[in-house]
Amino acid sequence: MSNENVEVVRRFFQLFDEGRLADIEPLLAPDFTWVYHGPASLPWAGTYSGVVGFREFFAIVRELIQVQECQAYDYLDAGDRVVVLGFSRTRVLTNDACYEAQWMNVFTVRDGLISRYLDLFDTASVVEALARPQEVTPTP
Repeated sequence: MSNENVEVVRRFFQLFDEGRLADIEPLLAPDFTWVYHGPASLPWAGTYSGVVGFREFFAIVRELIQVQECQAYDYLDAGDRVVVLGFSRTRVLTNDACYEAQWMNVFTVRDGLISRYLDLFDTASVVEALARPQEVTPTP
């Protein structure tokens, strides 16, 4: 069954890459929990529950950043868990700063649905980019 779990997670990332967030929602279990670890200075760090939490997470990040590249490059089959290693390049909307980060996600898949999403990210690079002042171009 675990190979099927890997395929569920691959589908999650395919839909994310295509910008089809609403199409991800049917992949989420009713008791879905997303845990994004990070310091209090990271606006989207926290725990999100259900489809409402999924939408809330993206409502927050959509106002602050634009993902330019998100590459899930390794899927590790761990039975009811799928570990995904990846890389992202992102732009901060308020100051045009960019950051690159390695990340690891641990998905728990139960009965073909994602019930838990543990999001572990290089948050130091994100916090630094969010805090960077906007560069002002002098007018001639």
